Amino acid sequence: MNQPHVFRRRALRGLSALPGLLLAATSQTVWAEAPAEDEAAHVEQLPAVVVTGGVPQTEARTAAAVGVVDARMLKSGRPQINLAETLNSIPGVDVRDRQNSAQDLQIQIRGYGARSTFGVRGIQLRADGVPLTAPDGQGAVSNLLIGSLDRIEVLRGPLAYQYGNSAGGVIAAYSLAPPERLGTELSFSAGDYGSWREALAIGGRAADQKLGYRLDLERYDIAGYRDHSKAQRNVGALNARYDLGNGQQLRLLAGALWGGDAEDPLGLTRQQFEQDPRQVAAVAKTYNTRKNTDDWRAALGWSGAWSKAADWDLIVYGSGRRIEQFLSIPKAAQASPARAGGVVDLDRNGAGVDARSSWQLGELRLSAGLQYQLADEHRRGYENFVGDALGVRGALRRDEDNRLYNFDQFLFAEYAFQPRWRLSAAVRHSRVAFKSEDDYIRTGNPDDSGSTDFSATLPTIGLAFEQAEGRLFYLSAGIGFETPTFNELSYRSDGEGGLNLALDASTSRSVEIGVKQQFGNHGLLTLALFKIDSDDEIVAGATVDGRASFQNADTARHGAELGLVLRLPAALRLQMAASYLDATFAEQYRYNNGSATVTVNDGNPIPGVAQGSVYGELSWRRGQPGWAATLEARYSDKVSVNDIASDAAPSYTVVNASAAYRALIGRWDVEGFVRVYNLLDRRYIGSVIVNDANGRYFEPAPDRGVHAGLSLRWGS
Repeated sequence: MNQPHVFRRRALRGLSALPGLLLAATSQTVWAEAPAEDEAAHVEQLPAVVVTGGVPQTEARTAAAVGVVDARMLKSGRPQINLAETLNSIPGVDVRDRQNSAQDLQIQIRGYGARSTFGVRGIQLRADGVPLTAPDGQGAVSNLLIGSLDRIEVLRGPLAYQYGNSAGGVIAAYSLAPPERLGTELSFSAGDYGSWREALAIGGRAADQKLGYRLDLERYDIAGYRDHSKAQRNVGALNARYDLGNGQQLRLLAGALWGGDAEDPLGLTRQQFEQDPRQVAAVAKTYNTRKNTDDWRAALGWSGAWSKAADWDLIVYGSGRRIEQFLSIPKAAQASPARAGGVVDLDRNGAGVDARSSWQLGELRLSAGLQYQLADEHRRGYENFVGDALGVRGALRRDEDNRLYNFDQFLFAEYAFQPRWRLSAAVRHSRVAFKSEDDYIRTGNPDDSGSTDFSATLPTIGLAFEQAEGRLFYLSAGIGFETPTFNELSYRSDGEGGLNLALDASTSRSVEIGVKQQFGNHGLLTLALFKIDSDDEIVAGATVDGRASFQNADTARHGAELGLVLRLPAALRLQMAASYLDATFAEQYRYNNGSATVTVNDGNPIPGVAQGSVYGELSWRRGQPGWAATLEARYSDKVSVNDIASDAAPSYTVVNASAAYRALIGRWDVEGFVRVYNLLDRRYIGSVIVNDANGRYFEPAPDRGVHAGLSLRWGS
């Protein structure tokens, strides 16, 4: 019997039955004991969700599929190394730790982002309103310092399209507010495979309490689960706010990553994984594949009120990113003058401005604004050899200056036309332009300069009905679009030079229906059903000499997502996230891979996407100070590795557990924790490299491991 399919059928039956059972039981539930004070506040006083772009609402009253991970979940009993520790607790979100710091996390929302082999694509990333996503849709989360965050909001569905290009979903991080008095925090943690993290935070008030500030610094090192996967990074974050009076505020925000050095172990073939999942492909050592990254961002914001019924927010920002990456492209494959070498040298700088204003006109709420974002990059390529020496920077093979920008205008309106009914509508116009100037022109490598641009008008509409106190039904629909990234435009399927001007932007049409039920201060249930049809989605094309090209094909997605947070007797808290996603190609297409022609059939699954996943967490917290413990489990369906579905990473279930103790000693707040990963010591594949031309699809997850840490907070 096929156990994964049996599990899937049972899980879907449970998904459909659970909302009715819980809704029916709402008025009859008897709770055995009163909640601890901090637990009641955590559930009842839900934070206002602002990622939706309209009026800030609690998660329970937001007419969209949105999830929130708060500071307690981000930090308590967790080492705060990356977002894979927590974001899987949100339905529809799939975060996979590649165990490869050179390639960042693999992050998906409803299957968007699955094609990315490095960084994050198809999803808008924000930090305190500052885009972490470039105008072309390429983003990274490696410079997010988890210890500095108050919460992370994740928006899914049609309303996310109002964030413009590549908004298959939105991940928005918000920093902790500066403390009311001087305070500091030191934290240290260590774990298996040479993992070590140390962090310092300091904050307080100055200038007659008008200025609040918080500075966070972090250092992280790891030897790596696999051979040739050592990494280190330094990350910093600054959040300063100055009260100008009359409801106006200035805010200075900054973040940086420096000394980000990471070895790249590449993926493994199935045979290599089965032999030894900790090994590395020989070519990774031969060419010493690795990556060095420096990254910074800074922003200045100004907000205030025009009147009691109107406000504004203006933010200007700048950013920079420098990457040097040594690839494993063989020396022989670089013989042609048209090849770009095996070392990537990228220097990108950007700037932008977001301006918006909101008005409350009786029962009508309006928001309008604009965004301009510019990025200039100098991209060079070098051979990864000098004579017989491999894995070193050699002769120049690529030199180009690229410029891209987006200019967007948007309008959002929400009207409460009846006491229990709300109608919302939004429209955004977006234009994204690309220009490349080739400075490397040689015999056999002609001028590859070129330019292109994409534009779209993106409408969204929604209807919300609050049938009863704490019970919300909503319906929404919208149109979104996604442009290729500059990297995806860089290579043509015929192997010749120049931009791939045949590659178009994709357009998506999405419909979602959902219900939310809040159980007083005891919990929240959410259910969302959705359907997405995409024209010209960006998919894999030919791979020539290790360089991947892309083309367009239609796709279809439909699915269901269930979320549950429920406080139980005996100081227990249950959290669940279950997702079903059927993501397939909606037309047949072909491309060349070497001398072979690959045919992708209509109905094939989109690679990198799990059809089903379930996350469950049972936590116990007997009040603060005191003990806390968490047991969590995650199931994932199998994941196809390429678009012809010739192989797949098997389904798996992984269990983690943690325990923590917190003590208050005078003005000191001390907390220690220990966390066990992969408690049952399962061997499984944590992520896949989609359509890897060498068949090295698989990125193994670690065996059982332990991480322990201590934090000391003083003052605030």
